[in-house]
Amino acid sequence: MTDDIRALERQLLGDVWTSNAAWDNLVHFCDVIGNRWAGSPSEHAGGEYLRGKLEEYGLSNVRLEPISFGAWERGAASLTMLGPTERSFSVIALPYCPAVDITAEMIDVGNGEQEDFDRLGDSVRGKIAITAAETNPVNARSEKLSHRTDKLRFAEDAGALALVYINQNPGKLHISGAIASPGGGPAAIAGLGTSWEDGSTLLRLAQRADGPVTLRIHTGGTFHENTSYNVVGELPGSRWPDEIVVTGGHYDGHDISQAAMDDGAGTMTTLEAARVLAALPEGSIGRTIRFVLFCGEEVGLFGSWGYTADHEDETAKTRFMLNLDGAGQGRGGTEALTLTGAPDLIPWFEGQAEDMAYRMPVSHRMGPHSDHYPWAIRGVPTATLGSKDDSPGLVGRGWGHTEADTVDKGTPRGLQMSAAVVARLLLRVANAEDFPGRRRSRDEVMTQLTDLGLDEPLRRADRLGLVGGKAE
Repeated sequence: MTDDIRALERQLLGDVWTSNAAWDNLVHFCDVIGNRWAGSPSEHAGGEYLRGKLEEYGLSNVRLEPISFGAWERGAASLTMLGPTERSFSVIALPYCPAVDITAEMIDVGNGEQEDFDRLGDSVRGKIAITAAETNPVNARSEKLSHRTDKLRFAEDAGALALVYINQNPGKLHISGAIASPGGGPAAIAGLGTSWEDGSTLLRLAQRADGPVTLRIHTGGTFHENTSYNVVGELPGSRWPDEIVVTGGHYDGHDISQAAMDDGAGTMTTLEAARVLAALPEGSIGRTIRFVLFCGEEVGLFGSWGYTADHEDETAKTRFMLNLDGAGQGRGGTEALTLTGAPDLIPWFEGQAEDMAYRMPVSHRMGPHSDHYPWAIRGVPTATLGSKDDSPGLVGRGWGHTEADTVDKGTPRGLQMSAAVVARLLLRVANAEDFPGRRRSRDEVMTQLTDLGLDEPLRRADRLGLVGGKAE
């Protein structure tokens, strides 16, 4: 990097480390505004707050972009073992669970991977299946770590009537996570979440039974039409203004918690990077950096799917998308960059980390379950920067998607460190004359998707036609 870039980085770092803005914003966002559940007044208030902050920080063309999808409101849920022992267990319906009243035999499907359903075969049909949540334990029998929506799809295909997920972290915490169909409709089968303690008790009682175990599930919940809003602001490029670098995280959260780390922390990392980059001298940004704070991610990536559809004509000039789902968590220093669809960019970003004198692992994985994905399937190089909570003993999501995802799990330093890394990376991508990121062709992307079996979920969602985007 040039001396000019290094001087700008020194300004960025000084600004980040001498400000408590990110932490103050997070506390207000979670304690005052609330959980920002998709389609709720809290989410709408969160969008207005973010718009005001981007305007305050001096970004250009700040706006709310409407996104319509079906919203869900929670109702009552129960799970009762009817025989051979009668016992009630504490459960919650997973968001977008249909309202059902089911009595059926129980079956334990282990980790709920495809291989588990293949092993059990037709014995799953007509039953209520019990599985470990996607936060699989370290000693899981399977090396795979499928997402809850994949497990629900496996259960549906096997003929199960419902799927109950057991949290793999202790603490009497219900595990949540949306199972919406495309557009915000109800899931094909019921899904419920329970705690490690209740789930373990259920499995032990079932193992003691001499014969079949009968369960009854009841769920409520209602659906309604909704319009939410992506929050957008820009720093116009001075050298290549028509080339766009997109970055952002989702600001919606789950209704059972404050959603402080997932993804309040990523939202505030985005906001802080925008603040310090906007304060640089005029002409410091080469390519246009567009900050997008997404609505509706937790219920189906509705904000990012909607954004990319509305901005399809900009796909060809989008050079890179940096997703900040999971940034800013923990005590800092655990930042990692995961590229999607562009493994050839690993050396470039490793070189940037070395030049920044900041140790940060860089890897590649074609993950479909966050806001980068609508860009990745269109061939745009993307990455997700995350930082993990390294508290001992946590498995998978840790506190995420439970009642314990609260502000006290974060730290000001964790936000500052992620914001500093993000701002420096964006500055370097925006100003690199030789940035090697290139858009993949439809054939290249289809090969990547097919090799991993990701083409089938896209086909079911009627999104396979989006692969590659519009021809240039």
